[in-house]
Amino acid sequence: MGSVSRENLVYQQIGDETYQILNHSCHDEIILHIYGFKQSKVLRFIYHLVSVLLLGIPYLVCSWYPHLNKVKLRKCSLRDARVVLLKDNHSHSVILQVHTDIINVTGINEHVRYFDYQHVKYIWRNEQTQFAALVVPRPDLTLNDLLDNSSGLTHAEQQNALKLYGPNVIRIEVKSYLQLFVQEVFNPFYLFQIFSITLWSCDEYYIYAGCILFLSLVSIVTSLYETKKQSKALHNLVDSSNCTHAQVCRPCSNPDSADGSGDESSLVLDVDAGMLVPGDLIAIPANGCVMPCDAVLLSGNCIVNESMLTGESVPVTKTPPNHSTECYSVDLHKRFTLFAGTHVIQTRFYGGSKVLARVIRTGFNTSKGELIKSILYPKPMGIQFYRDSMKMVAVLAVIATAGMVYCVYLYVDRHADIEEICIRALDIITVVVPPALPAAMTVGTIYSQNRLKKLNIFCISPPRINVCGKLKLICFDKTGTLTQDGLDFYGVLPAEQSKFHHLVQEPWTLSETSELLQAMATCHSLTRIDNELTGDPLDLSMFAATRWDLEEPGDETTRYDMLAPTVVKPTIKPLEPEPAVDDIYDVGYEIGIIRQFPFSSSQQCMSVICRILGAVNMTVFTKGAPEKVYAMCTADSVPKEFATVLSTYTTSGYRVIALAYKHLPRKLKWKDAQKIKRDVVECDLTLLGFIIMQNALKPETTPIINELHSAKIRTVMVTGDNVMTAISVSRDCGMVLPNENIALLKECTVTAVDAVQVPRILVEVLGSPTRHPLHQNGDCVLNFENNSRLHIAMDGKTWSILRAHYPDLIPRIVLHGTIFARFRPEQKTQLVTSLQELDYIVAMCGDGANDCGALKAAHIGVSLSQAEASVAAPFTSANQNIACVKHLVSEGRCALVTSFAVFKYMALYSLIQFFTILILYKRYTTLGNMQFLYIDLIITTTLAVTMGYQGPAHILVAKRPMGSLVSLVNLIPLFLQIILCGIIKYGALYYLQLQPWFSPLLKSSYHGEEVIVCWENTIVFSVSLLLFAAVALTIFTTVLLVYPVEPLAAYFEMIPVSKSRHQLYFRLKILIFPLVHFILAVFIEVCIGQRRFVKHIAHCLTRKTNPKNKYKQIEQSAADVHSWLDVCTNTQHSIHC
Repeated sequence: MGSVSRENLVYQQIGDETYQILNHSCHDEIILHIYGFKQSKVLRFIYHLVSVLLLGIPYLVCSWYPHLNKVKLRKCSLRDARVVLLKDNHSHSVILQVHTDIINVTGINEHVRYFDYQHVKYIWRNEQTQFAALVVPRPDLTLNDLLDNSSGLTHAEQQNALKLYGPNVIRIEVKSYLQLFVQEVFNPFYLFQIFSITLWSCDEYYIYAGCILFLSLVSIVTSLYETKKQSKALHNLVDSSNCTHAQVCRPCSNPDSADGSGDESSLVLDVDAGMLVPGDLIAIPANGCVMPCDAVLLSGNCIVNESMLTGESVPVTKTPPNHSTECYSVDLHKRFTLFAGTHVIQTRFYGGSKVLARVIRTGFNTSKGELIKSILYPKPMGIQFYRDSMKMVAVLAVIATAGMVYCVYLYVDRHADIEEICIRALDIITVVVPPALPAAMTVGTIYSQNRLKKLNIFCISPPRINVCGKLKLICFDKTGTLTQDGLDFYGVLPAEQSKFHHLVQEPWTLSETSELLQAMATCHSLTRIDNELTGDPLDLSMFAATRWDLEEPGDETTRYDMLAPTVVKPTIKPLEPEPAVDDIYDVGYEIGIIRQFPFSSSQQCMSVICRILGAVNMTVFTKGAPEKVYAMCTADSVPKEFATVLSTYTTSGYRVIALAYKHLPRKLKWKDAQKIKRDVVECDLTLLGFIIMQNALKPETTPIINELHSAKIRTVMVTGDNVMTAISVSRDCGMVLPNENIALLKECTVTAVDAVQVPRILVEVLGSPTRHPLHQNGDCVLNFENNSRLHIAMDGKTWSILRAHYPDLIPRIVLHGTIFARFRPEQKTQLVTSLQELDYIVAMCGDGANDCGALKAAHIGVSLSQAEASVAAPFTSANQNIACVKHLVSEGRCALVTSFAVFKYMALYSLIQFFTILILYKRYTTLGNMQFLYIDLIITTTLAVTMGYQGPAHILVAKRPMGSLVSLVNLIPLFLQIILCGIIKYGALYYLQLQPWFSPLLKSSYHGEEVIVCWENTIVFSVSLLLFAAVALTIFTTVLLVYPVEPLAAYFEMIPVSKSRHQLYFRLKILIFPLVHFILAVFIEVCIGQRRFVKHIAHCLTRKTNPKNKYKQIEQSAADVHSWLDVCTNTQHSIHC
């Protein structure tokens, strides 16, 4: 890695030389369209001139829509471009400068052109005439390449790489309050408010203008404070896991000058961590450190706390890789990789040697940088509510335009002056599109976020709260999520001479020479930190059951000075008399652990090489998933009832771990053990037996699962545990009910007669008291139409076969799949993606360790972590149980319903007031300032802001909130309400005109300004109030209509109460109109809006015949009913395609 390879520049050749398409490296689903431009002085001059003449409006528009800035640029080829325009498939765009630098790529200085987008560097490839993301590390980098280069980069190579990769820093910009203020004020929302305040001031509507100004200032200050606070919090989070200095090895021309700290021809220098580049060789301090970069461990061991990245607080041990031609992958070789931001607790090394690591990624290219980028630039959700709200605002704008035209016509006909016409016409805009609308729409989300925080559920992406309200499916990890974190030891089941013996619940009573007890005492990754035993909960429980002791001689950081740094030995004598043993055990029984092959999710097992004190050869002990260990053992050592016994325990909900061993040849020495490959030791083993663990459900699990099912939310278990254990847990927690059947899909191990190359899948129905097969020629077919309560279970191996050979069956299988076991982390992500492709709104709930990929892929990721804000998922629950999922669904529904209600209420209020204004304009009057203030501030804004304060319902129901704001099901009741309001208003005015004492305003009464105090104004204003007044305000509004005393009437510019009995009776009769409105409005909402026939009418109008969601289409598909899943008459058969 000393020189920069061209292979680092991975590209995709699409499009011509003036335009190209590539996938954004941060998010694969984001497609970037790149256009080339050059600066043009002429176009730039014209642009600035026009902007000045138009009072800066083009500057504002171009700041809102950056792609419009291309008007001052001249289009050119990408090869010659000095500026590029980037547009993605989510309508986001940006214009970036193309930089040029001289970099030594292959020993020759070359001009390299590049631009940076969202902290990703895109470099120009001359040969392919394309820009491409700079990929680190390069794809062809092998483990041999990392291990063989024992020296670091020279100073010249480091400086050259620094130009290409950039400094090793992750900077989070914290903008000043002035910058934030300017950015906030020029937001279209605030500009519209400034426009409205100015217009109201011109119309002498000072009080409401002042109130809106005050509320806007409070909103701006609050927004600035929260934005600054979040920026500082993220900045502090990054800084807390930063390292300022690092020890780097540089080749030295004079070996005699080496200090012996590093390689014989290297110097170890203390440098600024920001100067590290890929290829550097760094030394990890003995007392640990915070990793400044991603690096592959080359020598020694490290004990690392990775909770900052994964949320998993259990320290993990990192070891160097073996020599191999396998290409290095960060995802596949995590156990060899030290990640930036993680805390190295201890290092362990040999003699005076340093623990060395090779830098592979720096800055924002590290795992820590990727997580920070996911926070700064979250995956676009495409929330339908916000898209629909913009459509509704556009409709309101069209209505406002029509109202403006009508208003201009009225006032031109009255020969009003220009100022009056402009004020009255523009006032229509602020009536139809209220300035408080955007703020009111967010109140539901704000209230929900605050309530979630009180429940110890933290959110880094508030817009996703609304998405929680539409959840249709939730995936759960098992261990630590549905079940307890710890495992209770139940017993061991020894296997000798191809037979299982009786269960031993007290393994410490076995002889200390028992290989089974020795395997339990040695085959783990436990270590002592500050004299306390630390490691995986399963290993701790297993080792505690042996009642042995673990010793790590010497200082904690220098334990590699010993040939066997870790020693285990019994602390108590067995209860039964020991059989006679050879003299080699007379000196005290101890076992040294020579080497560990750590556990990994892909391997599903771990192994250790040990030597008993005084023994002549070494022994391998292996522990792992029974299916994995079974494949490693010799056939004569495995009991015939292996599968039956395993199924007996796993179907009872126990966690089963298999143990095996074998003796290594005498000629294998200590150095050979350090170099031997894993596949050499993990073969031809002898089965020792099973370890049986209990993993109890958390008390909250079953009630929450039942509540989710009652709410028609589907639940799925995806775990790395045994499939039978997962099935048992699924039944215990209620995910699968007792009267429901499970079809287990597994690989067919029997070779077909016709030697078909494509693997076959067996289907076995488990625990089915009643079956409903459809017999066809001796085969019975699972019919999901008649057997809808059938759940599919499978393991990761079957999933891989299905994806490779039967991809067309994946949609149907995941539609009915409930248990997915032995799934690796990448397979969990694949499952979530497959469910999303069926149009499910998917949530993933896990403990954040092996679930990071799935947590990020899901629409809603919930990490169970003690951290207040974990970067592993958008939501983090400090309470370690799945009750948080119920709270998220409840609050999501509450926020969504509140947002819908606020929008509908504000839209209805705007249109009611719009019709009110036009009716009054037509009659030479309008609302007074205090009337406007009472409607806008007291009734509308207050009610809209407090609407979401009541909180969610205490129980979940099956009916989910509406998903679309512009659907006919939602619009039909809204339009009926608007029509009803118009009829009631005109009815009240018509009834007024029937009164013999009424004298209407005439055109002659208009003298440049409207008459406020009149009967038309009083009736329309009073009825309008009662149409949308809250119950608490109805009494006051009724008094205002029926008996407005002189001071009150004068304040609201209304006709005061008179002594005329006819007028008093008229006021009382007017109450009939809002009463009729209330009855009819309730009828519309309850008897029309909530009925299914409205949905059928909407479907007829839109000609909708098929479901929109793919999973519903598959459910209705005839192909899903017939023989895609065949089962023979003995409930086992293979899938035929």
